[in-house]
Amino acid sequence: MTSLTLTCIGRQQNTHDVVSWQLAPLSGGLPPVLAGQCITLHTEIDGQPECRAYTLSSSPQDACWQVTIKDVGRVSHHLHQTLQVGDETQVDGPFGDFNLTALPCERPLLLSAGSGITPMWAMLRDELAKRPDADIRFIHSARSPEDLIFADELAALAAAHSGVRHALILEEAPTAHPWVGRLTPAMLAELAPDLRGRHVYLCGPAPYMAAVRTMLTELGLPPEQLHQESFGLPPAEPATTTSDHFWLTLKKSGKKVKILPGQTLLAALEVAGETIMAACRAGVCGSCRCTTTGDIERQSVMTLSAQDLESGVALACSCTAKGDISLDY
Repeated sequence: MTSLTLTCIGRQQNTHDVVSWQLAPLSGGLPPVLAGQCITLHTEIDGQPECRAYTLSSSPQDACWQVTIKDVGRVSHHLHQTLQVGDETQVDGPFGDFNLTALPCERPLLLSAGSGITPMWAMLRDELAKRPDADIRFIHSARSPEDLIFADELAALAAAHSGVRHALILEEAPTAHPWVGRLTPAMLAELAPDLRGRHVYLCGPAPYMAAVRTMLTELGLPPEQLHQESFGLPPAEPATTTSDHFWLTLKKSGKKVKILPGQTLLAALEVAGETIMAACRAGVCGSCRCTTTGDIERQSVMTLSAQDLESGVALACSCTAKGDISLDY
């Protein structure tokens, strides 16, 4: 994964709580990127290094990278308050397998909610750059018109490409708005009557994604035709032990940390006051790599090679202990 220093060359207020920043290299070009991939932004809060992974909302055809961030969470709020045009920032990436290049199809249906629109916007623009006549359905859900991201740009793009049909589902909307409430199976059936002939790409808050997965199953979409943004891990399997905790020993210091059955290594370390680099917290970016000895269960092995696995390397944010373990990071 590439690490580089980028300069903020633009800042745009998309909504009352969403901002887009454009980032460009100090010299040379940007690494190759696929629409839908993520980067990790590094910053410092109260003298402590912090980082967070964000999906790029720019397309590979753009001359710069763009991140579009909602003011939610410690790092995101800090960026809203501090990152200005002219500032430099350290970036790792790109990474991630949620994209139309790795998961191609002829007739995609893009489903998003909230800031989950960012990979969809990148993928839509990239796909139309490659296939201007592509048959694409784009359905986005938001709370109100004031919460819509890229609404005008999306409408202009759909007007310029006859193969694109889009709909905005709003929980609170003017009476004349055609799609009010939350996305329902009836809406999906009307907006994408050929659903089973499409591949679906899904990104948004966890409750939205869970509800949409259920709808798609009810409407008969084959499971292999559903692709989801990787953020968000499956729940850990319940431990098959009667122990109320295990011991996690830090190799460098010898310190022993309690870790509960089903608790991630990252969570246990942070509760104990340890500082470990963690960006996506979903087993995607690889920033929380650590080396373990003992019985563990991995919920994600993204970015890890076969040699890593044999050597006990794990991602602290997506790994649980099945007994006493030792750890180095």
